[in-house]
Amino acid sequence: MAGRLDLVPWEEARERVIHAVSELAPVPVPVAEAHGLTLATGVRAEEAMPPFANSAMDGFAVLAADVAGASRNEPVVLEVVGELPAGRSVSNPVTPGKAVRVMTGAPIPEGADAVVPVEATNFWDPHTRAGRVPETAEEGRVLRISRPATAGAHIRAAGESVRAGEEFLESGHRIRGAEIALLLSVGVKLVNVHPLPRVGVLSTGDELVEPDATPGPGQIRDSNRIGLLRRIEEFGFPGVDLGLVRDDPGALASRILESLPRIDFLLTSGGVSVGDYDFTRRVLAELGAVEAYRVAVKPGKPQVFGNIGGMPVFGLPGNPVSSMVVFDQFVHPGLRRMAGRLPLRPPVFTATLEASLTRSPGRTEFLRVRLEPEDGAWVARTAGPQGSGVLSSMTKANGYAIIPPEVETIAGGDPVPCQLMRWD
Repeated sequence: MAGRLDLVPWEEARERVIHAVSELAPVPVPVAEAHGLTLATGVRAEEAMPPFANSAMDGFAVLAADVAGASRNEPVVLEVVGELPAGRSVSNPVTPGKAVRVMTGAPIPEGADAVVPVEATNFWDPHTRAGRVPETAEEGRVLRISRPATAGAHIRAAGESVRAGEEFLESGHRIRGAEIALLLSVGVKLVNVHPLPRVGVLSTGDELVEPDATPGPGQIRDSNRIGLLRRIEEFGFPGVDLGLVRDDPGALASRILESLPRIDFLLTSGGVSVGDYDFTRRVLAELGAVEAYRVAVKPGKPQVFGNIGGMPVFGLPGNPVSSMVVFDQFVHPGLRRMAGRLPLRPPVFTATLEASLTRSPGRTEFLRVRLEPEDGAWVARTAGPQGSGVLSSMTKANGYAIIPPEVETIAGGDPVPCQLMRWD
């Protein structure tokens, strides 16, 4: 394990995580079970969507040339020769002077090249604002159209959404509800996707007790582990609770080794600094190829990263705010890479800092802020005290203001680069 006395720039520290991990090997998954996963290969349509030309409205299939001169004062009169609801495909053809009543989704009858909405005909009741049923069969055969239609009007063409044989979802595309509906509609049954990395979270420290226990003198509840697991799940990754281990190097090594087959990425919380009882970084170094270093960020300077038997492992600081900020800025991009998700890095935009800020320069600071739109621009308001143990600042924040290392003072109203905590 190499030690680093110099501070690593935060962008460099983030990139080393991104470049040290790889996408998990693709697996075939049924479409209905692929929600949240990312395509490893593009998908081609086996069928067109829609598979046939159909009506986009309730109305009448006509020849556009027949109704070109229709108006309210001089309606065009056509003979209704059939009715075609959705789900049926057989009707009389449309020839000059004829029309077929069609419902939304119904196939376009042979010969027709336009659909006139029912609202533009004598089959519309302006008082109830609904289509009406003719009182007699004879009345139902007489159609008066008061509005012209152009060829193709209100017709969904075959293949309008997706053409047969077309690659309509590319590699790297994340599957959500709309994608599942589209995939199923064109007959795709399986997709080749990157699985989600299973993230194991382990806490260490004699000062910690389980969250439901009563702390003794000098002890605190282990809130980091459960909080991190839920944070991981908020981003859509499965978390695996690896429990709490005392400051015992042998017990810690055993817990890690027995956990490896169940996970794809290991997170530890605590024990990564340089104190006499900070065993985590030592144990990780003995088990694999890891490096302890200091990153030029506030909060979250001490970090450990590497791998054990090829599995990525990241040692988070023990302070609650530090652990979450470090996870957001350094671990989350690596997990996205493993899951094949794009983009890997959160978008950065400019907001106006509401109140002035004075601080000690030298490190990039991730200020917890409340980002709100005002008058077409973003305003960043501090979420409270910014100490690494002040967890309440995370609960009040929805974003980070990124203060560059060289900046000592920012006046209220000055622009600052920002990120949203939830951006995907």
